Amino acid sequence: MTHTILAFAGPEPVEVIPAWIWLLLIAAGVVASLTDLRSTRIPNWLTLPLLAGGLLYASAHGLPAVGQALAGMVAAGLFLVIAYILFGGGAGDAKLMLAFGSWLGFDASMILMLGVAITGFVQSITIITYRHGLRDVPIAVFHSFSMVHFAAKHAVRGKFIGPVEDEGIVPNGPNTVSRPRPQGWIPFAPAILAGTILSWWYWEHYGALK
Repeated sequence: MTHTILAFAGPEPVEVIPAWIWLLLIAAGVVASLTDLRSTRIPNWLTLPLLAGGLLYASAHGLPAVGQALAGMVAAGLFLVIAYILFGGGAGDAKLMLAFGSWLGFDASMILMLGVAITGFVQSITIITYRHGLRDVPIAVFHSFSMVHFAAKHAVRGKFIGPVEDEGIVPNGPNTVSRPRPQGWIPFAPAILAGTILSWWYWEHYGALK
């Protein structure tokens, strides 16, 4: 993206992302996790300035860097944007991943997307097992596939589930709200945080996907 290029062992150059960027994203992930667990929300005051900051940081390094930032947004956030359009809810998760991608560029965002997918899957299975036991894991997996099929079939017809209505929102401080948690709700921000940490470790040890 916009970072120093070094040559490690071998002929291929390796992109180096400064540690402060990873630490910034991890700090944002901690805040997002706290707000998600507290109020089922990841607020705009966190995601939008972070996204704007990533794009501004890229723009200071020229058009190629801006292109990398946009490509990173697509790589990191496209899956969650599609999930939001098809299933509703999770807009904060999608915006957080878009913001992370704007800082990391395409290659690191691909790793981030895979890391978050892994940690999200492990988190979901762990929570389902804790709540209901191992016997409910196959049921949850089958239900998820059924929901994907249902949403995709309706999307082909131009019908979308859309965002979840914020029924019963109660003010809870100047910048936060709390709302009833949907049945079976699993917060995704902690998975994004864990996936970011995992991605940093992978990037530092192995670099971009081959």
